[in-house]
Amino acid sequence: MRFRLFLSRVAQQQGIILLFVIAVATLWLAATGRLTLYIHQRYIVFTTSMAVVALVMASASVIMQSRAYQQTHFIWWRRVAACVMVCMVAGMALFVPPTALTTTTATQRGINKGAVTRLSTEKLSQASIFAQRDYSHLTIKEWAGLLAQTHDSAFYRGKTVNLTGFVTPDTADSQIFYVSRFVVTCCAVDAQAVGVPVYAPGWRERYQPNSWVTVTGDFAAHPQQRPQQPIVIMPRSVTSTTQPKEPYEY
Repeated sequence: MRFRLFLSRVAQQQGIILLFVIAVATLWLAATGRLTLYIHQRYIVFTTSMAVVALVMASASVIMQSRAYQQTHFIWWRRVAACVMVCMVAGMALFVPPTALTTTTATQRGINKGAVTRLSTEKLSQASIFAQRDYSHLTIKEWAGLLAQTHDSAFYRGKTVNLTGFVTPDTADSQIFYVSRFVVTCCAVDAQAVGVPVYAPGWRERYQPNSWVTVTGDFAAHPQQRPQQPIVIMPRSVTSTTQPKEPYEY
């Protein structure tokens, strides 16, 4: 009897319970610093504030409904279905570890597609970027934007890069992989992959797609004639590393 009563109350309040679980999961992700795996950094304060409001409202609703509760007859399978749904959402929200987007997503969405288009609208100026002749601060997003603007090998001569990203294969050239990152505008749903091509014949024998590496090297023209990627990084070193705390660029 008590179990049936419990199922009935869960069925009645499943919406409130789900709201409560989602709010708690959001606050937990924010507290552990992993909410940025889902949304842009600039939305963290707003999302956290809304989660607090939702948590307070859900708690108040549960208390008010508990005081005014009257037992209602529910079909048994609806009770069970409500409990299963609540448990599934709670389990996914609280126990499934959040992960960054992977090479598979990058391949599906394409490398240097929408994100590079946005770089052009941001008026990424060569003069302003290199005004201090310091290239170490440039990100994968910025280098990808520059490579989309010019393939003049003289422009890249003498410019050393040190980039950390995940390995994404070049589907058109087996001798190249991209050191890649995702660029997030709003949330992970709209993330676009950007990458800088690295010329490393036989790279599959040493590095796995989706593994994180730090690439140090210089830009140069692709050794082959009429390549799809005219300018590539000739790496001095490619070192395996772990995924950084902030895997995305913005």
